[in-house]
Amino acid sequence: MKPGRRKTVEELKDVLSPTTHKPSSVEEEMNATSATHRVLTPLEALEREEEPEESPPAVNPAAAASNGPELDISLRIHEKVASVASKAYRKASAKSGVLSSNKVAGVGLVKFSHIEVGQLLGKGSFSNVYEITKICSTLPGATSDEDDCPEELRNVTYTDKDADNGDPRDHLEKNYERRSSRTFRYAIKFLKDDILSNPNSYAVGTVDLVIEGMFLASLTHPNIIKVRGLPEGGVNSLLQPNAKGYFLVLDRLFDTLEKRIYESWQEEHRVEDTGGGGGCFCFGNKNKQAIEDEKKYLGERLKVAFDISAALKFLHNKNIIYRDLKPENLGFDVRGDIKLFDLGLVKELDPKKMKKDGNYKLSMAGTPRYMAPECGKRKRYNLSADVYSFTMLLWEIITMRQPLEDFTYSRLQAEVFEDGHRPNIKLITNKHMRELVRLGWHQDSSERPSIDTVYEELKLEIMVLQGKKATDKALSHDRRRSTHVPGRLSTVDVSALLRSSCADLTNED
Repeated sequence: MKPGRRKTVEELKDVLSPTTHKPSSVEEEMNATSATHRVLTPLEALEREEEPEESPPAVNPAAAASNGPELDISLRIHEKVASVASKAYRKASAKSGVLSSNKVAGVGLVKFSHIEVGQLLGKGSFSNVYEITKICSTLPGATSDEDDCPEELRNVTYTDKDADNGDPRDHLEKNYERRSSRTFRYAIKFLKDDILSNPNSYAVGTVDLVIEGMFLASLTHPNIIKVRGLPEGGVNSLLQPNAKGYFLVLDRLFDTLEKRIYESWQEEHRVEDTGGGGGCFCFGNKNKQAIEDEKKYLGERLKVAFDISAALKFLHNKNIIYRDLKPENLGFDVRGDIKLFDLGLVKELDPKKMKKDGNYKLSMAGTPRYMAPECGKRKRYNLSADVYSFTMLLWEIITMRQPLEDFTYSRLQAEVFEDGHRPNIKLITNKHMRELVRLGWHQDSSERPSIDTVYEELKLEIMVLQGKKATDKALSHDRRRSTHVPGRLSTVDVSALLRSSCADLTNED
């Protein structure tokens, strides 16, 4: 690589970029341990409750993955996964102040066969996201309500079906495309084929999708993506012929924050100077216009950071920790509004389980580059771990550089998690933001500010940088600017949607 050339988005991918996602992050919900305290997989936990008469047939991952859309594994495994997902959701919602055990509004129930999948939009550890180019029950291969699927697996109905314009499924079919711009409104998220072909990963991924979908259906914020559709039949859709697994229909995003930083902003927001060089945001040897441009661009980037902090503030005020904040999990909608997506690792904290030091016993989860030291060292942590991740992201947004760019994982453990090394804070010349970053990534989690404080500090700095442009309306997060939604919303019976018909669920825990 030539000296001075900036890396592309793909070149920035390395061992510190993928999400660390251990099965234990799901098993926390299962509360399943053996006599030797080894954490069981979800399927092992289920087998301890009811041993099958014979073991399910072994699955050859390579052969299964080659089957593509026709991928299927034994019915028994589908049943187990549906049961695990249903139980996990019941346990999560029973103690939740957010997850609904009753009804959610505005969610369309659709079949995978009714969806025409377009281009790949994004890849995750367990799931991929694709553009939806059509939603229609008359697509080739689509099944009707009179097919041979057992009635109990597809009869999850709306409780307000007679409402005018109230069936979100019809709304999705009629409005999947913006007629004027010929762009598509929605995307679909479902498990990768290699995940589906591995029973344990299939269970972990399905639980994540189920709980993520219900969190998104229960939360409304202008900077958090909204779920628009769920599988008809709920978890029992896994038992339908040629099941593709559980899926979510989401608002389509058009750009990730990662691409915005390293492609658009690198070109548009960098002001040449005659001094510090290397992208240093110092005003020393610049003319008046250069100084004004830098303030304007910094204000624009801080507005994005401010909106992200608003989403985190919303979650934290509901005692929800996000745990995987990074540029790849943030995207821009058609209006240019930043949206937090991929809530697969969110965890609603139970105050009753808080330890005396104010922390919680949680699994290590997240992305190493942005992970708080206490989390990386597998110690107890709390909401301040999100503040650390946000601060690392804030440094990245301000400097337009990848934090800890050339670090290996072993170096990250030794120098960052243990010794407290951080990216070069001198690259932030704005003194207020420099101090906010210094506190936000403090090695001692008790010294970090709350996300509410971060939110207010960002707001004040934006008002200084943007002046009259920073109106109360422009900085408000009390409204939702959303893609097209029906005027009246039918409600879905959550208990029916997440109730497995498997024999394993005949006895409640």
